[in-house]
Amino acid sequence: MYVGADGSSGGEGGAGASYLSNPYVLIGGSILIYWFLQRKSIIKDNPLALRSVKSLEQKRRLETQTIAKENGVPVKLVEDVAKMNKKEVAEMIISNQKMVNATKMSNDERKSILQMVDYLEKELDNK
Repeated sequence: MYVGADGSSGGEGGAGASYLSNPYVLIGGSILIYWFLQRKSIIKDNPLALRSVKSLEQKRRLETQTIAKENGVPVKLVEDVAKMNKKEVAEMIISNQKMVNATKMSNDERKSILQMVDYLEKELDNK
């Protein structure tokens, strides 16, 4: 025969009532219910919440690489421009144009900087 913590035996059916009167069990149960409802509402608002972070980062990385390849600019530039605001992009365009005009460089370097400026102007128009 089983004797519970409150001294009652398991066959009488009174052991379940002691758990429902325990404040720690009630608080834990209410926290679990609240977590479940919040999780349900987050998933309802954002269906991508169930996807893993790795898959989302890989998708974003592939998109960044395709944009960089299409425009002929480095991937790092595309990532940095995505984080910049409109004013910072405009300042970067101006500084790159000044550098092209003031500095002696090879045609390849000049071409790559002009590609960067073209990309920056496109992004400035998009923002």
